[in-house]
Formats: sequence, structure tokens, C-alpha cells
Amino acid sequence: MEVYLDNSATTKVRKEVIDKMLEVLEEEYGNPSSLHRKGYQAEKLLKEARENVTCLIGGRPEGIIFTSGGTESNNLALIGVAESLKKKGNHIISSTIEHPSILNVLKFLEENGFEVTYLEVDKKGRVHPEDVKSAINDKTNTYLNYGCKQ
Repeated sequence: MEVYLDNSATTKVRKEVIDKMLEVLEEEYGNPSSLHRKGYQAEKLLKEARENVTCLIGGRPEGIIFTSGGTESNNLALIGVAESLKKKGNHIISSTIEHPSILNVLKFLEENGFEVTYLEVDKKGRVHPEDVKSAINDKTNTYLNYGCKQ
């Protein structure tokens, strides 16, 4: 029996999902922005998918954005949050052990006028609260914490 321990990177796709994906790829392959029957059918499926996700996690269907994966999601989320809070300040606090997709976005933000403070972690991969407290200044708008992976 195989034991797979990298579910944080990707997980096995459920059979029901594979079946639905195959159906859509074979039968409902239209572009949801197209103005013909296949497009309308694809738009309807996309709307239903958003509503299903909303039922699972809450929120509003128009707030659900599908991306191609984690890196694109991280880019969209972090740049969106940073830009929306920029009026409050352009300082972001992060740890040195963030996922490369986060570190790359932080580098991009630095190149575009943001100040980023990178906090070191201890041997257990934890940021000390006092380090966070001392890094906060009047321009801080975001603190990223990789700790949710623990």
C-alpha cells in the first residue's frame, strides 16, 4: 500500500470530480464568455460551481474566483490585499520561510514601492511574537504567517 504524505502540495482527485471533469471536457467545453450555446452552457456550469463553493465555505458567488493553482491564488490574494491596504501603509511583515510563491510576490511588491520586513524563525519554524511586535510600525498593513501549515 502506498502512503502519500504531500497533501499540502496536491491531493488525489476524487472519482466523482474526475467523472464531472471528463463530462465537461467532452461535452461542455465552451468558453463561458462566448455568445453561443456552448458558451452559455459553460457559463451556467461556472455559476453552479461558484454557488456550490459558496455553500461549502460561505460568502457570495461573485466573490469566488477560480485560479489555475496555489501560486496564482497567492499572487492574486497578496497583491490584492497589499494594494487595497496601501493607503493605510506600505509595510508588510513576513517570515523567511514562506512558500516561494509568496516570497516572489513580496519581492515584486518591494520593487513596486512596498517595504517588507522578513522575520527569522526559531529551530521549530516559529516566529516569536516579540519579533512581530517590534517589526510593526505606523505603515504596517499586513502580517503573513506561515504557521497555518503546522
